[in-house]
Amino acid sequence: MTEISLYQMSFAYRHHPVYEKASLTLTQPGVYGLVGPNGSGKSTLFDLLCGLLRPQTGTITLDGAAPSAGVVFNTIAYGQDAGVLYPRLSGADHLRFVAKQHGRDAAAIAAVSAQLDLAAFVAQPVGSLSMGQKQRVAIALALLPQTPVLLLDEPLNGLDPDSVIIIRKLLVGLQDSGRIVLVSSHNLAELEKVTNHYLFKVGTALQEEVVTTAAEARYEELFHRAATE
Repeated sequence: MTEISLYQMSFAYRHHPVYEKASLTLTQPGVYGLVGPNGSGKSTLFDLLCGLLRPQTGTITLDGAAPSAGVVFNTIAYGQDAGVLYPRLSGADHLRFVAKQHGRDAAAIAAVSAQLDLAAFVAQPVGSLSMGQKQRVAIALALLPQTPVLLLDEPLNGLDPDSVIIIRKLLVGLQDSGRIVLVSSHNLAELEKVTNHYLFKVGTALQEEVVTTAAEARYEELFHRAATE
């Protein structure tokens, strides 16, 4: 069983506290919505988990080990926005490269391509694709390694309806994949369709909750209250 653990973790950016003594332990597989206002530190958390940033105090561990390059490579796949793609390369070029690094074969590429319905455009240069198509390629790259932890940063942002439906179905399927999947999103209506388990970024802390009512109502309660305190 994979474990993500933060203990008394603090991180500041240009002397602005983003996390202060934040603690969290995740062991249960499933999809978790990471929710908070713009600029609150959701992407920063992903960068910390991947070892791209390091906490000033406290610890982050993945199965008891610090997030070194080797540990992260074998544990975490990070689906960033489509800006990480190379516009002159095709989606297929990207998939073949990632597959080679992780020892995945052509059948694995075909399976991921089918999951995200890439066939119609995967051979085209990424620069020629729509935002939704690019996003689907980026998510396919994160799925391909089959790591026990999957981070998806705003996978539903600015997408056409077809892409939203495809990615929503994918997220529902990931509930039973045996992985820990963290999905940052501002689209609470879509998150409600795939999970009721949330990590709220409130102030400089992380607050884990199972929300059985409307996620938007809980968001307003947490963040409007925080803004007035």
